[in-house]
Amino acid sequence: MESYNELEEIKKKVSEHFTVEDVFYEAGFLTFQVAEKEIKERFRRLYKALRELGYIPIARLRDGRVVIRVFRYREPELGWMRYRSLPLILFITTLAAIFADGYLRASAPGYEVLFGERGILDRLLEAALFAMFLMLIIGLHELGHIVSARRSGMTATPPYFIPGIPGMIPTFGAVIFQKEPIINRDDMFDLGISGPVMSFILSVLVAFFVVKTQTLWLTEAEYLKAIEAIKSRGGSFLPAPLMMELIMLLLTVPGRVPLIVGVAGFAAWLGFLVTALNLLPIWQLDGSKIFRSLLTPRQHRIASYISLAFLAIMGYFFIAILFFLLMSRMPDMPPLDEISPLSRNRKLLFMAVLSMIALSFIPAYYF
Repeated sequence: MESYNELEEIKKKVSEHFTVEDVFYEAGFLTFQVAEKEIKERFRRLYKALRELGYIPIARLRDGRVVIRVFRYREPELGWMRYRSLPLILFITTLAAIFADGYLRASAPGYEVLFGERGILDRLLEAALFAMFLMLIIGLHELGHIVSARRSGMTATPPYFIPGIPGMIPTFGAVIFQKEPIINRDDMFDLGISGPVMSFILSVLVAFFVVKTQTLWLTEAEYLKAIEAIKSRGGSFLPAPLMMELIMLLLTVPGRVPLIVGVAGFAAWLGFLVTALNLLPIWQLDGSKIFRSLLTPRQHRIASYISLAFLAIMGYFFIAILFFLLMSRMPDMPPLDEISPLSRNRKLLFMAVLSMIALSFIPAYYF
C-alpha cells in the first residue's frame, strides 16, 4: 500500500497534467477520472513523471469518460537474460551456423555445371559473403527495434540471435526485449514497423547486388540447358519474391534470361521471406504490434486467424499450427494509453506494410 506522502505526490502529478474530476480506489488501485478527451501528449508526460516515483499510469475509456489507474512499477525479472555473455555467445553460434550453411550451398553440385570444379577458397568466400549479408539483414532489423524503443523512452536488451540448422534454415532470426511497457499506439506501431522496414531495405539492396554481380544473363537455349543439367545433378530452384522479380526486370538484359548463381541470392531470398512472415498479425511477431496499434482486440484476433488460414493455404501448414499454439497462450498486450488513436501519418504508412508483405511473400508450394 502506498504511504500518505506517496499518495499525495501521485495526486499532485496527475493534477499537474489533467483536470481531475474524481479520485477513488478501484480493485485496490488509485484511480482518477479526468475531464480531457484527447490525452496522448498529456499522458506521455504523466508517464514520465510517475516513472520517477516508481509508478505507471494506465488510461482506459469507461462510459465515455477517461479513467487513469496508477500501479506500482515492478522491474521485469531478468531470468536467463541476466547472463551478460549470452548475446555474444548466440551471435557467434549463429554466425557459425550461417557460414556453414553458406559453405554447404556453395558446394552444391549445380555450381560445377556452370563453373566447373571450384576450390575450397571460392566456397569459403561465397560463404563469407552470404554470412555477412544475412547477418546484416538480421542485425539491422533488430537495430531498428532498439532505436525505435529508445526514441519512445524504452530501454531494450541487446539482440539475442537464434542459430538454426546448416543445410536447412541457418538461423531463426533474433529477438530483443524492451524493459518498459509501450505507452501508446504510435509507439506500438513504431516499434513493430522499425525492424521489418530495415530488413526489407537491406534485402532489396542485397538483391540489387546479386542481380548486378552474381547473375548470369543467358540466351533461352543456354538457360534451358543449364536448368536441365543442374536438375539432373540434384539441384533445385527457389521461386523469387515479387520484389526480386521487379529488380531483375529493372536490370534486364534484352534477349537474355537471368540465372542467379551466387549463394548471396539466398540471403536476399530469406530476408524477403522472413520480413513477409514477420509482418503478419500473429503471436508476438512485429506485425502483431502493427495491426494491434490500429485494431481493437477482437479485430486483431480475427486478423490473426485470417493470417493463420492464409499461411496454411500458402503451404506453411506446420508453421501455421505452431503459431496457433503459441498465440493461444499469449494474452492481449495493449499499450498503457489505449484511448489515443494511431496518428494519421502512421495509418497511411499501414499501406506500406501491406505492400511489403505483397512484395516479399513467397508461397511454400512453389519450393
